[in-house]
Amino acid sequence: MKTIKNQFQKVLNYQIQRLCVNKILTYLQTVPQKDPDETNPEWRITVNPAAELVGSPRLRALIDRLYHHQKLLMDFDAKQILSALQCMDPTAELLLPLLTVLSNATAYPSNQLLMREFRLTNRVVEMLPDSKHWPKSTRVILLQCIANMAVSSDNMDVMKLALNHIVSRLGSDDEMEIVVAMQALTNLFINIRKDQIQKFVPVIPHCLNRLWVLGEVNLNALRLLVNLSCCPDMVPYLLGNKSVSGLLRILDTDREEVLIRAVTWILCTTSAVDALNLTYDRISEHNLDPFHNPSHTLYYSIYGPKGREELETQAKHLTNHSNKDVASKSARLLETLANVPPFPTAGSHLNRL
Repeated sequence: MKTIKNQFQKVLNYQIQRLCVNKILTYLQTVPQKDPDETNPEWRITVNPAAELVGSPRLRALIDRLYHHQKLLMDFDAKQILSALQCMDPTAELLLPLLTVLSNATAYPSNQLLMREFRLTNRVVEMLPDSKHWPKSTRVILLQCIANMAVSSDNMDVMKLALNHIVSRLGSDDEMEIVVAMQALTNLFINIRKDQIQKFVPVIPHCLNRLWVLGEVNLNALRLLVNLSCCPDMVPYLLGNKSVSGLLRILDTDREEVLIRAVTWILCTTSAVDALNLTYDRISEHNLDPFHNPSHTLYYSIYGPKGREELETQAKHLTNHSNKDVASKSARLLETLANVPPFPTAGSHLNRL
C-alpha cells in the first residue's frame, strides 16, 4: 500500500512539473525578444517566416511553373516572389532563376502592373546598390530586370532612383553588364524632363566613348544617343562633350539598323540646334576640354567647316538610299542643316577675344 502511494505521489509531482514548464514556455513565446545590451531596445521578430520559402520545394515549383507553363502572374505568385527576394542571400541557388522568371514576366503589361502594386519593382531597385559584389550572372540578370521594368512609363519614378547605380555599371569590366546598363538607360531616357537633365549628363561621355567598339559602331550606344538627342535641352551638354575620332563614319555603313539610327541621331541633334539657335558660344560653357579648345567638341566635329562639308556630302548621297526612311530623313537633315550658321573662323573667334 505504501509503495502504491509513493508511485502515485511521483506521478503527481511529474504532472505538476510538466504543467509548470508548459506555462513558462507559453509565457516566453508571447514575449518579444530583445538584445540585453540595447539601451533603447525595440521589439523585433527574430524568426522570419518567409525564410522557410527560400530553397524550398514550394519555391522551386513556383519558378518551374512560371518559367515553363504560366506567363501571367497571380497575386499569390507576386507575394511569394517578394517574400523570397526580401530574405534571399545573393549566393542562394534559386536567386538567379527567380530573377530570370521575373525578367521574363516584365514582357506583359499586366505583370508590370502587379509588380508595382506588390512593390516587387521597388524591391528589385533596392537590391541594385549591393549587387555590384554579386556573382556576374546574377548581377547582370538583376540589371536586365530593371532594364525591362524601365520600359513601362509608370515605373519611371521608381526606376530613376537607380539611375546613379546604372551609370556606374558603364565602367564595368564585363561587356555584357555594360550592354545591359545601356539598355536600361535607353529605356529610362525616353522622356527626360528639364529638371532631370543634370542627373543624365554623366552618361554622355560613357556613351560617346563606346560609340565605336573594335572598329564597329556600337548599336546600343547609338540607341542611347538617339534618345538623348530627342530632349532638346540635353543637346547643348551633348555637343559640348569631347568628340569621337571618325565620328561621321557612322553614316558610311551597309547595316541599315545602324544607318537609320545614325541619321536619326544627327537629324534630332541638328533640329535642336536649329530650334534653340545654338552656336558654339551658346554651348561653350559645356566644353569639357581642359584647355577649352572648340575644335575638340562634338559640336565642331559635326558643324565645323570640315565636318559640315562631310556631313552634307554624306546626306546628299543618302537621299537616294533604297530605304525610304533613310532617304527621307537625310533630305530633312539637309534642309535643317541649311538653317545652322557656319562655325566661326579662327580669325573671327580671336577678334571677339
